[in-house]
Amino acid sequence: MIDIRKETVWPTTSPRSSNSSSSSLEISDDRSFPPELLQSLKQHSLFQRAKNESFLEKIACCMHLRTYSPRDVIIVEGEPAKAMFFLLRGSVDVCSKDYERIYATLPKGSCFGEIGILYSMPRTATVIASTKCIVASLTADEVNSILPQYPEVEKVLRFEAEERLTLLRKSKNLNDADKVTQKPLTERNVEDFRSANNLLQTIPYFQNCPEEFLHSVSLKVEPRHYAPNDLILRKGEQGNELFFIINGTVEIANIDSAINDPFTPVARLSAGDYFGDISVLLNAPRPADVKAVTPIELYVLNKTDFIDVISRFPNLQNHLKTMAETSLNNLRQKKSGLEKGTVFILPVSPIIPTQSSAEITSTSVAGPVITLDSICSTTSDQDPTLLPPTTVTNVLKQTETRRRRASVAIWSDPHLVALANKNLKTKHDELEKSSLKEDIVINDEIMQPARIAGDGCLELFHEDILAIIINYLDFLSILRFSTVSKRCREFIRHSHKILQHVDLAPLHKLITDNAAKAIAEVVGNRPRRLSLSQCFYITDDGFENMIKDMKNVEAMDLNSCWLLTDRSLNRLAEACPHLTKLDLSNCRKISDIGIFKLLDRKAAYNYPQLEELRLSYCKKLTDMAMGHLVEFCSQTLRSLNIQRCTRITDQGFKKWADSTAPFSSLQYLNLTDCSFLTDQAVAYLVAAAPNLKDLSLSFCCALSDRAIESLISLPQLTSLDASFCGAAISDISIKQLLSSISIQNLSSLNLRGCVRITDLCIETILNSVHINQLNISQCPGISLEAKRLIQGSNIIKQLVV
Repeated sequence: MIDIRKETVWPTTSPRSSNSSSSSLEISDDRSFPPELLQSLKQHSLFQRAKNESFLEKIACCMHLRTYSPRDVIIVEGEPAKAMFFLLRGSVDVCSKDYERIYATLPKGSCFGEIGILYSMPRTATVIASTKCIVASLTADEVNSILPQYPEVEKVLRFEAEERLTLLRKSKNLNDADKVTQKPLTERNVEDFRSANNLLQTIPYFQNCPEEFLHSVSLKVEPRHYAPNDLILRKGEQGNELFFIINGTVEIANIDSAINDPFTPVARLSAGDYFGDISVLLNAPRPADVKAVTPIELYVLNKTDFIDVISRFPNLQNHLKTMAETSLNNLRQKKSGLEKGTVFILPVSPIIPTQSSAEITSTSVAGPVITLDSICSTTSDQDPTLLPPTTVTNVLKQTETRRRRASVAIWSDPHLVALANKNLKTKHDELEKSSLKEDIVINDEIMQPARIAGDGCLELFHEDILAIIINYLDFLSILRFSTVSKRCREFIRHSHKILQHVDLAPLHKLITDNAAKAIAEVVGNRPRRLSLSQCFYITDDGFENMIKDMKNVEAMDLNSCWLLTDRSLNRLAEACPHLTKLDLSNCRKISDIGIFKLLDRKAAYNYPQLEELRLSYCKKLTDMAMGHLVEFCSQTLRSLNIQRCTRITDQGFKKWADSTAPFSSLQYLNLTDCSFLTDQAVAYLVAAAPNLKDLSLSFCCALSDRAIESLISLPQLTSLDASFCGAAISDISIKQLLSSISIQNLSSLNLRGCVRITDLCIETILNSVHINQLNISQCPGISLEAKRLIQGSNIIKQLVV
């Protein structure tokens, strides 16, 4: 691997040359480098702290121009560093040494490779070209010769590289328990290419602090993750850590108050906020609980390290202590407000204090707060259970059975008062009559009321009827039903007639690894269908705990479970032997290896193979996955969705066509957004899957008329989506398709956005009696008269124009 080679150097003068197409970059008349290169250097965080344009111009003049083709390797992890690079065109992938894990894709204007040359250390990651790239490289010798001329710039750049390297090492040392909510900070740091210093500067706590102080703090902070509902700080503990929020939201609750509900949050903090400073700087116990609301990403600073740093900055030490005292005073004010009945409105949701004799609040969030002055103080309206505690009121509180509310002083209209008194008198009379009848019945020894054992009316339902009712409830309602009584709980836990379809998609934001484990204990092995759609917090650990006892699952929806990897697919084959329907849409960490492990293990144990498979937006899948489908699923697969799997090419379908076992059962195929497929891929498909009924080629813009005409060989085709296919659809290809004797079952046709369709196509469709559903919207070649003609013909039952 050649890390750097001499290529084009910016000329010492700046004449425009017609044979400079290798760079395709325009050189300005007054500089010896492209102006966009200098602009890119100015915008990069590596040089924003330096703020020395003379230095940037000098290194720009020394840079070498290099070009790379897609998948070319630029630098390799572990090799000696010889240059740093600035991306002028295209994009690159930062990945692991074995190319299995892509950390990030860097766009135009990014910089990479500077840590190695500034600290004379091996490369920390592998970088390969994602598209055709043009980069400007600066060798280590040139950097080392220029930097001594700018000592202030050298100090800042070394600060930046040291901070970034320190954070990168700490992130790589995070254990699995610290990586449960989002992608690890290792990936995030590589993607953002920012040190801790850049992130800390966005936090008001550190604004206007000296450069040396920020550098020292940046070297001390540790990255940390918390899952939703995790308790970060507990009230009363002696704190030894200071927290700075990078991403996510936390809430503060359980302030020391005799009235305040400990579960009622007082405030919410988000990115740029901090907490924990009161205990660290003032040596006081934690004044409140702090709990994660969303997945939270933090920088954590140990108290010992922080005191060590600020001891070298006396003026700053006083300033930070003052800020900590201000934070404590704010909490005390909020505590005092809760005790006085003040309503605090949070950024996300309102907090309404507990109702008492001293605090009455409006039930409407947007409405005004009802003050104490508006409460009637007459003895007739006063609720004795809300009076100050005495011997009498304690007895009343125990004997009072009816719920009361405080009256609001709005009865100024005498007509309203009279009407209310009349209604109250009528209800009072009815109540007396009802009470009299009840006394008669109770005193009659013969007419005793019927006693129903167990849960009262619930005994009237047969278990089969009750199971039908339960199966119509969502999962959260089922859990609530189980809390009604012991019998309800036992029925939910042990009945095999319920929970055969478990849909957790409505609770997707609440499904963490811990929640998944608890849910698995409730449902057991009863589910036959399981939906975890949009449950993007669940990881491989939580998923494995959930499915370990689900032996009877036949269909599973894992759409947008972003954190699941190939490891989950490996476990899925063993845990769910009867699985035949699987949705992996938008599971972007799934690769060819995971698909192989799933299918191979099912074959090894002689389990039923997949019949329906969704892989849309799984962009890591390649033609190898298509080969695995040929090997294991060609006889069973009935439905396949590979929408937006852009790495699947014609060669993948060639594997299908070359197989001796065609996809005879395949009826539905979605190729939407597979924009790199050509006519040859459709030809291979027609040969491999002759019984296709439903085919989507939407946005397959590389196709031509030839691809559509080849569909004539699909006699079972009933539905074709060719919307926005560019040049693939024309009057001629549609005429050839509809006039074919073999295509007699085609009833649904989507031609939306096909620019080559004209009125001639409408005439062909009108002569075709078997089209029932047609979409010709956004077709500029079809005239208004032709649309009116087809609307008036009443031949098409479902028409979109």
